[in-house]
Amino acid sequence: MVNKNKSQENEQDTRERLMKAAEKIFAQKGYGGATVKEIADSAGVNISLISYHFNGKEGILRACVERFGKDRLQDAQHLLTPPENLEDMKAKLRIWMLGFLRCHVEDQSICAVLHRENLRMTSVLWDIFESTFLKTFESMVKFFEQAKKKDLIRKEVDSTLITGMLFGSLVNIGDNQEVQERWMGVSIANEKYRQQVVEQFLDILLVGVVKNV
Repeated sequence: MVNKNKSQENEQDTRERLMKAAEKIFAQKGYGGATVKEIADSAGVNISLISYHFNGKEGILRACVERFGKDRLQDAQHLLTPPENLEDMKAKLRIWMLGFLRCHVEDQSICAVLHRENLRMTSVLWDIFESTFLKTFESMVKFFEQAKKKDLIRKEVDSTLITGMLFGSLVNIGDNQEVQERWMGVSIANEKYRQQVVEQFLDILLVGVVKNV
């Protein structure tokens, strides 16, 4: 039993090393530019183990994207439950948005892969997008629809449109960290600034930008 458990641990460690290596190389070179040899060499394992664990380069890309997508879906389903009141809605949005930005800091490689490949790799990844990222989007739409039923937001607000605006804005911030830091001197890697970003978003989203006259 000890040897079997040790073997399973070793296999899991190998899978993890390969996935981390793949994420970095895909982020740097793109799916088309990366090779299985580079991934194996970076992970410090035999190239044959990519076929053994993932059935090739496409399989390891799918594994990386699917794991990240499932984590984001789990976060959304756990956090975006029906809001009870305005403060509850704000608190749930705040926690979700902070987590969304944090993952762009802590998981920069896989985020870079998604930003780089999602349009060009539709045939390879679309089923994963449908089962994870699209469902995450739908969870947010449902959250806003539930807020309407509680009379927390205006009935005429398009839940799909506001969700798209929110996702698009946060993804843009996550995708442009280097530009922000270099030219604006700010970074969401800084927790305090990340919190400021989220509070600004909440204020704009729920209050607006036009000063009452």
